[in-house]
Formats: sequence, structure tokens, C-alpha cells
Amino acid sequence: MSSATPAAWQQISRFGRKVVSARLTSSRFGNISMAIGDKIHITCTGSMLEELDESQVVQVDLGGTCEMDRIASSETCVHRAVYRATANKAIIHTHSPYAVAESLLEMSEVIPLDSEGLIFLGAMPVVQGHFGTDELAVAVSAALQSHKACIARGHGVFAAGNSLNDAYTAACMAEHSSQVRYLVKAYPSQAK
Repeated sequence: MSSATPAAWQQISRFGRKVVSARLTSSRFGNISMAIGDKIHITCTGSMLEELDESQVVQVDLGGTCEMDRIASSETCVHRAVYRATANKAIIHTHSPYAVAESLLEMSEVIPLDSEGLIFLGAMPVVQGHFGTDELAVAVSAALQSHKACIARGHGVFAAGNSLNDAYTAACMAEHSSQVRYLVKAYPSQAK
């Protein structure tokens, strides 16, 4: 078994707890990864993000599929495509409820209405593709070339950055801005 290095799985575990604690996703939904050299350290499929240990984070090859893909997250192909198409070194995928709702209400992008979201995040493309497919991998990797986060329609946020901290910040901002937008739009007479 190709386990992640202690430093990698411990960082991923720390952010797994943060993601669930912040209600960005439910326990077994979502995934987290880091690219280190020619390897991706990624959560295993079905892992409980708030209870990750060294057996639930594995190494897969950055260059292409490998034997460990069979137990790695079902979104491994998406993470691999993002790392190959961008300079990002960390990805957090959440099933954030307000972001998912906004992805079902908006056609092509979710534009924050709050000042912080506008400044620090900008528009979030809404991308198509069933989870774990090459179609989704192509769409997410293209969107994250020029955005910090995107939302897979009906599925969830993919946030990326130079570190897990950067990706977590983008994931938090994506959900916060989506929630503000949803609440403002719920009162049409108040929306601008």
C-alpha cells in the first residue's frame, strides 16, 4: 500500500476536521488532496473527513492512473487534471449546501454579492459533469486555471490554491458568498 507521508496525511486530516466542523460538507462527502513532487496525496473513497488517519490518505501518481486509484477518492481524476493544468498544490472538494443550491439556480456562474467574495474570490464558474468522470475533470481543470473555486452543478465546490490553507479559504468563501447570494435572492424586493 502506498500511504501518504506523515506530514501530508496529518495536514489533510487537520483540514478534513476543519471542513466538516465548518459545515462545508458532511462526513463522508468531499475529498482533499495535496500535490507533492510527482505524487498526489488524497483521501480514500468513503473516508470520514473528520476522522482521517494514515490508512485513509494514499499516494497516487500525478502523471496518470495507478493501482492506488482503486481505493483513492472517486474524484482522483479531477484532482489529477487540476494539478496537471494549473500551478495549484492543494484541492478541497466540498458538498457545501448553499453553493450546490446556487449551482442549480444559476446557468454559468455564481457571482458573489458580498464585498469580500467579490474582492477575494470573484465569479465562480458552474461546470458540468457527473462526479468522477473525465468530463468533470476537464471542466474543473479548465475553470481552476483562472479561478480559485468553481461549482460542479448539483455536486459541490472545487477550491484550489498553493496550500491547503489557500484551498480551505477559497472553499469557505465560496460557501459564504453562495449563502449571502441565496438569502438576498430569497427576498426579490431587496435584491439589486
